Amino acid sequence: MKKISAIILVFALVFCFASCGKSSTGEVSSAAAETEPVVNGDETTAVEITEETVIETTTLEETTVEETTEEQVKVPETKEEIIEYYNTAVNKAYDEKVGFSKKRYTDNASFDMSVALRAFKSLVEKFVGIGDENRYNENVTKGQWDSDEMRHYLRKSTLTASDVSSAVVKQNGDNFVIEMSVNSGSSVGNKNEKRTSASIDKCGICVGDKDKNYFDHKTGPVIYDAISGTYAAAKIEENYSNAKVYMTVNSKTGEITNMKIEMDISVFIDIGLGKGSASGRTHIVYSDFKY
Repeated sequence: MKKISAIILVFALVFCFASCGKSSTGEVSSAAAETEPVVNGDETTAVEITEETVIETTTLEETTVEETTEEQVKVPETKEEIIEYYNTAVNKAYDEKVGFSKKRYTDNASFDMSVALRAFKSLVEKFVGIGDENRYNENVTKGQWDSDEMRHYLRKSTLTASDVSSAVVKQNGDNFVIEMSVNSGSSVGNKNEKRTSASIDKCGICVGDKDKNYFDHKTGPVIYDAISGTYAAAKIEENYSNAKVYMTVNSKTGEITNMKIEMDISVFIDIGLGKGSASGRTHIVYSDFKY
């Protein structure tokens, strides 16, 4: 009898231990599911994970990803990339009819004329666009460009790699500073021939046909048109060299901060009664852009 009682007692104890083990390791209460142990040295502290904690953690993770994955503007490197970037910036300004200030002037002017032509020196200066009396200044109001297409003072840029001998860009803070050397060119104007080969005319400066005081580059055909009414037999040869284009662009917006074009010009004029030449370095400066 005592043996039977002992056996029953053993089975009862085994059953109790099995039941306790299942309760502690099997089912997990909702309270336990919402806590997470945090080890701090030798101590373990239960930290409650609430809905607010999850939201804050998720928001922090999203913010961190957004800040670290922000796309950086790529600096144009090759000549083709720099030209494309330049064209895009000029054409953006043109399409948006931005406001800007513009001035054009020449320095290092020189003349070599026969006695007969020397009497018309001031007129020659005007035709060629050099000399202090022919300095040009203009303030263009944003969105209020003149209705005359020729008076936009800024053209679209269509430069290609074949027009540019070299192109470099430097990053200065948020700005890209572009410098390009444009190929030299020439033009001829007389009653039998009007021909122009001028890569510089593609960079956005104001150019066109017939004679206009706001043209930045006076070519042989333009000069001939200006004097042909008086000297129909005139012959004009024009050349430019050492042409440089500079531009500063905000890399984040693609908007121009300032732009400058420079070139050495030389014009030979033969009006039959006399011959002469005039030369100088032309500077065309755009500033105060307003988008």
